[in-house]
Amino acid sequence: MSDRSGSPAVVVLDDDALASAVRSAVADASTTMTVLSTTADEYAHAIDRGPVDCVVARQFPPPEALRALARPAGSPVFDSGPEPAADAESGSGSRVLPSGEPSDLTVPLVLYPSTPTAELARRSADAEAVRYVPQSIDTGDYALLVDAIEGAVGRRAQERELRAHAAERDLLVQMSSLADVGGWELDADGEALTWTAETRRLHGVSEAFEPTVDNAIEFYHPDDRESVRADVEAALGGDPFDSTYRLYRADGDVRWVRSKGVPIVEDESIVGVRGSFQDVTAEKRREDDIRQFKQAVEAAGHAIFITQRNGTIEYVNPAFEAVTGYEAEEAVGRDPSILKSGQMDQEYYRNLWSTVLDGEVWSEPIVNRRKSGEHYHASETIAPITTDDGAIQGFVAIQTDITDRVHARERLETFREMVNRLDDPIMLQNRDGSFEVVNDAVAEYAGLSRSELIGDDEFAFMDEPAARTIREHKDRVLELERSISYEVTPTFPTKGERSFATTRYPHYDEEGAVDGSVAICRDITEQSEREHQLRVLDRILRHNLYNKMNLILGHAELLENRTTGDAKSSVQQIIETGDDLVELADKERRIVELLTDDSPPRRIDIRELLEDVAAELRESHPEASIVVDCPESFDVRAIPEVRKALTELLRNAVVHTGDDPAVSVRVTRADGTVAVAVADDGPGIPEMERKAARSETDITPLFHGSGLGLQFVNHVARRSGGSLRFGSSDHRTADPDLRPATTGGEAVAGTDAEKPGGGSASVSEAADADSETAASAAADGTGGAVVVLYLPAADESADEQGERLGA
Repeated sequence: MSDRSGSPAVVVLDDDALASAVRSAVADASTTMTVLSTTADEYAHAIDRGPVDCVVARQFPPPEALRALARPAGSPVFDSGPEPAADAESGSGSRVLPSGEPSDLTVPLVLYPSTPTAELARRSADAEAVRYVPQSIDTGDYALLVDAIEGAVGRRAQERELRAHAAERDLLVQMSSLADVGGWELDADGEALTWTAETRRLHGVSEAFEPTVDNAIEFYHPDDRESVRADVEAALGGDPFDSTYRLYRADGDVRWVRSKGVPIVEDESIVGVRGSFQDVTAEKRREDDIRQFKQAVEAAGHAIFITQRNGTIEYVNPAFEAVTGYEAEEAVGRDPSILKSGQMDQEYYRNLWSTVLDGEVWSEPIVNRRKSGEHYHASETIAPITTDDGAIQGFVAIQTDITDRVHARERLETFREMVNRLDDPIMLQNRDGSFEVVNDAVAEYAGLSRSELIGDDEFAFMDEPAARTIREHKDRVLELERSISYEVTPTFPTKGERSFATTRYPHYDEEGAVDGSVAICRDITEQSEREHQLRVLDRILRHNLYNKMNLILGHAELLENRTTGDAKSSVQQIIETGDDLVELADKERRIVELLTDDSPPRRIDIRELLEDVAAELRESHPEASIVVDCPESFDVRAIPEVRKALTELLRNAVVHTGDDPAVSVRVTRADGTVAVAVADDGPGIPEMERKAARSETDITPLFHGSGLGLQFVNHVARRSGGSLRFGSSDHRTADPDLRPATTGGEAVAGTDAEKPGGGSASVSEAADADSETAASAAADGTGGAVVVLYLPAADESADEQGERLGA
């Protein structure tokens, strides 16, 4: 048996002569056929060489041959026995063994017996695939046999085509199921809607569900339903569509679906719409993820660029443009070498490429160059972009501009070096009091290394009473959230007892909350010793001065009673001078006490204080006119000695004015500053006395002053955070010194040119106008001097702070 290709195959069993006759008879037939000859015993194996469309035999083949005829076309032959046949009837895909009866045949069989028999006719009638054509009724040219063969071959071709269509449908169903693609069809009248099984599954409904246009629309999101209707209407009008909608499945799950529809055209008329239906939720989410990622990259504050494997830039984000100065169109298509600054050596780049080409992430700082030529510091991370099989197809680089951070770190290092070189101890402590930063001076006094001090506190190296005092001051700084100054004398294991003047400041974290304190300490042990010696010397000198002057004044008084004329006048001059020296010694004592005292400023009602001082002077100097103009009760923050200072100012004005002194006091406030202007109608204060009072020059034989009282007032002003200024009798040409000038709570006795920061002072320059107005008003009607004492105003917070400090 030879293979055939293309034409139908006819096999004649056990009769070569018949095969030859059939071959001749079909030569002129309308269908080209290949006629083969074989024995019935060989048939079961022979058909494996090619499909058979018809078998011709004189009688029914034996059971083995019948089983072969019953085997589906193209199925394999097993030596162990016949192949089970598909149970097409049940559709279940199970198989049953053919019994070897004619009823099992799947290949058409034409029985062409030489002599007809009743048995052959009966068995042929029971089998649909058998055609019974006795040779006795045929013509000499085998016409009936050829007709029977052609009919069998034709039916066989139809069956094969039907099977091919069925297989194609099965394949399409399987493919659509695997791809989550369903089908649907709608007639032009919109009354019949057909869904495939996969479409039902995608909707989450059973096979029993009957779809209609209305209930199908209800599955879609309300905002998408009009779009669905519009698409279907467009397809019915001849326009195909391809759209994505949101679908609510029967189980409530929300899915994104893609539906495509095309018109169905028959006889040039649109009779309906046929389309596909696919779940694209995963693709939609990926698209959303990609879109969100792109939005994030576009909005990122970090410079991001993507390159090909060879380094060619494919994409840059807006931050890249801002950081580097290169526009996207200038950077894309070039390589990152456009950013090279020349600061990184070749070894750096070799390590970079070696790392990323090995599939690892590179993360190192780099110095790059902007388009402008300016260098910038960046923290750079480069990661490979790989395909599914792990191949590197490109790289993504992320740069964070850390130029400001690097410069800040450099400045911090410089500052740290400066701090460590200072002889004054400086430390940062957290809220618990533990050291976080200390300089070398702290370590030297403590007798411990800086690393040993970190995490510990003062109790580790000083006496407990001093450590407790420092802890109390730290707590006050944290509570008040402002700086305080104090003195403490701790005892150290290696340095013994030392005295320190300390200013402690609150420290703030990045959110603005106080997280600790910073202390700057100055060793004043020698200064304290000198002050102590000064106080002792002052007491000895004043004691001796008082004793000697009392002796001088006592003898002078005896002489006064025993002399007359010029001698008496000389004695009186001695007495007056002696009294002045005693008073001068008393003022010197007050200045020394003031310089060596550390009483903190406190809240004081200036109006009440002025009224008390004025009342005392009116009583002791009834000839004087003293007017106090203080419209409000102004509170100031000053040391307690401010009462003596005001007394000195008013007494000085009364004493140096003449026989009928007129003194006026005007008080004003502006921007946290209270100005007390004292004016008199006397001769004014000489320039030499002003400068001496403000300690602006050394006392020399040619330049000196005797105004210890004004020096005392000036020191009180400074200690209170204020200042002292002098004016002339003509307020229209007021001395520039009338304007206050202080910074950081320390008075500056000088002109505007001496004011730090261009005039920004804690005793605010905004008060100048009102202060000069006060001085002018105080001087109106007088012809003498104007002295203005500036003091910081006390608000509620300052008062509460002072009370908590025990001031």
